[in-house]
Amino acid sequence: MLNRFRDLVKRLELPQEEVVYRIIDEEFNAVEVTAAQYGIWRMQNDVTKRAVVGQDTIGNVMVRTTFTIMPENRGYKPFGSSAYEMPQYDPLTQYSQRYDTWREAEQGHRGTLERIRRDNATARTSERRAEALAGTAGEVRLAITADLPAMFHVNVLSESEVTILTPLARADGTLVELSVSAGEHGFTLADASRPTLGDSGATLERLEGRQVERMTKALGVSVESGALVFKADDASELGRAIIGLAQAVAWLSLMAGDKS
Repeated sequence: MLNRFRDLVKRLELPQEEVVYRIIDEEFNAVEVTAAQYGIWRMQNDVTKRAVVGQDTIGNVMVRTTFTIMPENRGYKPFGSSAYEMPQYDPLTQYSQRYDTWREAEQGHRGTLERIRRDNATARTSERRAEALAGTAGEVRLAITADLPAMFHVNVLSESEVTILTPLARADGTLVELSVSAGEHGFTLADASRPTLGDSGATLERLEGRQVERMTKALGVSVESGALVFKADDASELGRAIIGLAQAVAWLSLMAGDKS
């Protein structure tokens, strides 16, 4: 036993300016000791169990927070959290943290678990949103193809957005083009050529308030930031929404004498 202890201490005797030896005392403090004291502690304790601050699994991610048993550089904090994707045991380095004390390590362990829960929830929400948008994009295309005559030309920009060139014209002869965007709560339709304040807003201002109110109410459109928009709850409303908004844009242009 004595020879075994001497061999262990000899292996541990490294230049002190390079490493420090730490143990966990009875109150779970990380204490600096000599190489000999460290050797005794290693032999008298089940250090692999004593060093564990916490170990938990969330989904397929395991978080393990421990005291660093081996001697390390003085600047190296004695406690750390690591996360692994199971069952491959792949390290997730974005969750790695170091701590000075056992108490900080306990708090950090709980914080890491909470962060992983939030990240998992965000990932699930993003996946569901991506699936929903991919699904609604298909609905949009089917609804538009079924409900609109051939002279309405559809241009797909992305999984959740299309533009539609209509046969209705403004006062200057340009055709009305609309944008259709799919979101979490239905669809938003807007004048693609004049989607913001500016010309469209100036046009609205040139008309009497009652005229705009009667027109928007009759056609089911609304005015937002100087632009005409239409909100559709689901794909079944798209055909009527597109025709109604295109009529509103064309009517507004003619009533205001839009010569731009």
